[in-house]
Amino acid sequence: MIRKYKIYIIMGITVLLLFMVLPVDTKGDWEIPWDITLEGEGNDPAFRSSTVMEIFLKNGTAPKDITVFVNQQKINPIWDYEQSTQISFQEEGIYKVHIVHKNGYEEIRQVMVELNNPTTAKITAGAYTPGAWSKKNVVLEAYGAKAVSDIQFYEYKIGQDEWKQMKNNKLEISKDFDDLVYIRAVSKAGREGVISQIPVRVWKQKPELAKIQCDQEPIGGWYSKIPVFSYDLKEKEGPQVHLYAQLTDLKTKEILTGIDQIPRIRKDGRYQLDIYTKDESGNRSEQLYQTTCFVDTDNPEIFVRYQNPRSEILKYQKAQIIVKDENLKKGNMILRTSGKQVKPWKLEGDHYETEVIFLKDGKQTLSVQAEDLAGNKMIIQEKSFIIDTQKPRIKIQGIDNGRSYSKPVKIQVDVKDQNLNPDKTYIYLNGKKMNSVMIKKDGYYTIDVKTEDLAGNQNRCSRKFTVNQKGIQIHFLQEDLKEKQISTKNLKPGFRIESLEPVQVMAFLVNGQKKEYQWKEDKVYIKDPITENGKCSVSLHVKDSAGNEKTSEEIQFFYDTQKPVIKIEGLDQKSECEYGKQIGILLENKTDQWEKVILDGKEQKLEHHKITWKELAPGKHVLHLKAVDQAGNKTDQRITFKITKVLPKAVKQIVVKQDKIPSKKDEKKQKYPNLWLLFLIGTSIFVSVKMFCSYRKSRHS
Repeated sequence: MIRKYKIYIIMGITVLLLFMVLPVDTKGDWEIPWDITLEGEGNDPAFRSSTVMEIFLKNGTAPKDITVFVNQQKINPIWDYEQSTQISFQEEGIYKVHIVHKNGYEEIRQVMVELNNPTTAKITAGAYTPGAWSKKNVVLEAYGAKAVSDIQFYEYKIGQDEWKQMKNNKLEISKDFDDLVYIRAVSKAGREGVISQIPVRVWKQKPELAKIQCDQEPIGGWYSKIPVFSYDLKEKEGPQVHLYAQLTDLKTKEILTGIDQIPRIRKDGRYQLDIYTKDESGNRSEQLYQTTCFVDTDNPEIFVRYQNPRSEILKYQKAQIIVKDENLKKGNMILRTSGKQVKPWKLEGDHYETEVIFLKDGKQTLSVQAEDLAGNKMIIQEKSFIIDTQKPRIKIQGIDNGRSYSKPVKIQVDVKDQNLNPDKTYIYLNGKKMNSVMIKKDGYYTIDVKTEDLAGNQNRCSRKFTVNQKGIQIHFLQEDLKEKQISTKNLKPGFRIESLEPVQVMAFLVNGQKKEYQWKEDKVYIKDPITENGKCSVSLHVKDSAGNEKTSEEIQFFYDTQKPVIKIEGLDQKSECEYGKQIGILLENKTDQWEKVILDGKEQKLEHHKITWKELAPGKHVLHLKAVDQAGNKTDQRITFKITKVLPKAVKQIVVKQDKIPSKKDEKKQKYPNLWLLFLIGTSIFVSVKMFCSYRKSRHS
């Protein structure tokens, strides 16, 4: 039941929708209130000239009841007394005229004004190339032309024929054809477009085979000369016919092809020739010309392969003889030679071969003869050459191997051989071509002579020697040591040696004694540093491999590594001095020099080697002393001393005795220090007074 109600509801909605879609009759019982006419060339609504639309009102319709729109824009036409008006369309285009009556009736008319012809039609032919011959059907399709009123159809014509409409814009050519096809578009307004043309060539007939001719007749399929083939091909209507030829080498499978020409056979062999014709449309002749050719025009080939083919004068020769021909008669080969045939004739594939060797010195000969089955005459091939196994002789004069010369040397080279090759005789001095026989410059030399005769025999001779006019040169490395005082630590004197010969140290002398040494490249040094101070002399004695000896100059210098020694005079063991006594300082070595002498902060004059002071004030004093020797060794020393007051002799003895009292009485001295001081002062006064009185008494007397 519910399903039945659903069906009724769906039917009701469908009817309602139909009423909504269907147009409402706005005219009712009214008659059409106007008539419309169009004047121009063409068919409504497309015109190929300017067009005039005329509107006639009827049934009492007044102009005020009507509204006119052109392309959605309202216009105000001018009505005449007969209740009519005209709308003129002068420019090309598409116009939409909309006329509306006040009661709701309306009418829409479209006007297409086309003043220009359609554009050029485009033509496609698929895979076909325009103007080319084809054996397949050609389908032409027109498209792409444009016009205001749109394209009604495309039409074509062939030659002077009438224009015909294309079916579905296509034209199929399926028969023999060779002409131009003209195609153009026609618009709905009746205008004819620009003409396009396309050349079409279709041909389906198969050509006939050409007539083939040869310049000679074969004998049993063989040609004693290279055959030449020609052909005769008649021209006919339709596409051009071409001859296609293929020449196949049956042995190598090599293929030569030719169009409108038959490939030429260039050499002997076995060939197959295939010929057919084909036109430009691709149609091929049903018949095929085919023939085989066996060509042998050459005499048997004889190859003599020499192991050493460079010259006709050889030290050894081996010849491999090959006779080659596809139609060679067995046993019809003759060999004549002065050498020795080491192998008999043997068939190897398509040829026969043998070997001959030549070992003896002298002139040699070789001759070979052969004849093939095709009747080609025998060939005689002769060779003559010379065997030479002796190598050239080389003699070098003026020098001995390994010797050293103290003067310029003159070299003479002599090369002899019966078959000497001057272009292969080379003389090198130290790897370069020798230009002069006189050698004046010092140096190591190697003369190398290489020679080869026309037979290839080689010889080589070398000599090594030295020109050493300068001898051994010895240079002391530390030139700044000569005749000077030196304080350098780890001093190892050395020499640099220049010599073209290997040099051996005979003695490295230091102060006349041999010392151990060590080499560093071309330099030789004493092994252990010099440690002894004083005068030193160094020399080197060497000897080269040629026996030349050389002793260097004796290098002398003074080696000093000790600092200057300063002596002080006038001070006792306690670094004290009584007032009034002289104090002096001096350098132990008179060659040493003062740098600075400062007494109590004041720098002193350095006028003499020995410096003295007298009557220094009692009290403590400080000396700061700096000295340097000629080797550069320096001394920097500070000395503190004391100047004491002068005491009478008796007091001094007492003081000395008091200094010698055993240590057992130290406690008493510490217990009564003031008493001892008073005692000493009183005693001093007493002695002084007594001495003064004695002095005056002696003076008055």
